[in-house]
Amino acid sequence: MDIRKIARRCVLELSDYVPGKPIEEVRRELGLTDILKMASNENPLGTSPKALEAMMQDLKENTHYYPEGSAPMLTERLAALLGLRQEQFFVNNGEDGVIAAIGLGFIDPGDEVITSQFTFPAYKNVTGRMDGKIILTPMLPGYRFDVDAILSAVTERTKIVFLCNPNNPTGTIISRDAFDRVISRVPEHVLVVCDEAYYEFAEDPDYPQTIPYLEKFPNLMILRTFSKAMGLAGVRVGYAIAHPEIIRVLNKVKDPFPVNRLAQVGALASLDDHEFIQRSVKAAREGRQQFYRTLDALGISYCPSQTNFVFIDLGQPAQPVFEAMLRQGVIVRPLGPQGLPNAIRITIGTREQNERALQALAIALGKTL
Repeated sequence: MDIRKIARRCVLELSDYVPGKPIEEVRRELGLTDILKMASNENPLGTSPKALEAMMQDLKENTHYYPEGSAPMLTERLAALLGLRQEQFFVNNGEDGVIAAIGLGFIDPGDEVITSQFTFPAYKNVTGRMDGKIILTPMLPGYRFDVDAILSAVTERTKIVFLCNPNNPTGTIISRDAFDRVISRVPEHVLVVCDEAYYEFAEDPDYPQTIPYLEKFPNLMILRTFSKAMGLAGVRVGYAIAHPEIIRVLNKVKDPFPVNRLAQVGALASLDDHEFIQRSVKAAREGRQQFYRTLDALGISYCPSQTNFVFIDLGQPAQPVFEAMLRQGVIVRPLGPQGLPNAIRITIGTREQNERALQALAIALGKTL
């Protein structure tokens, strides 16, 4: 078979997405049993207890029923919490599902999509799937978005600007002033998609609160997720907040039942689990400081983070370090596939998990804690 005669050219040209290595895969490959995964920014405290309780009850009673396709109870609750209208929300199968719907709804072949050089690869992937053209602008020192470079790249062909804030994988933020410059200068025909998957962890006073911008800028779309602070990564639920006309387009391209019953029930219950969310944010804040102290002592470069992970520039090829840590049973994320061959990203865990990961890193680098 010549697959080139069957498949779409733009799909064949896509780079494969490389996720964080699963525990099960490491167990099979290396025969290890004591494995610590710190590669995918999952919540080290587990899942919101209120979400778990609600999902277990629904599992017993309603698994034989289809879910509601538009997750109306969840969108109604989100609207009440954020002071918006229900028709401004779109829920899908994780943020990845939302981003895929954005591509289906808005990117035509040849459209240009702008983002930064080192950011979440889903933006490049969805642009390629839709046969669009990705424009990657260089970053400023300290791995920060260069919003002036982004603005300079806007043309008549530009359809979307993706801003990841806080940014994955660097953990840095786009400041309020920088965000103001983008949203006020981008033409109205260009969607500005602000991906706030790590919103709950951002504590910098200069981090922009974007919800109030929605009223003035109808081309703004905000993305958020239940995967991180609520610990619901396994059931997949993310959402977009935007002008109702944008939401109508997304609803036209969604699957009939994109979010399963358990995800909807768990997400709804997790919104009331303030104690768990606060503990998750506190663990990330304290874990960041634990990482900084040890990395400073080891003389290893990193980016101060506004997320639940730390970006580390090793100053040497990261793949051998990743493999050496893997042999110790610690999974981290090497960033070579994202164009950063000397960098790794480590999820912040509990104090004990952080100690183990930092010890494994030191051993892999031939250093002593």
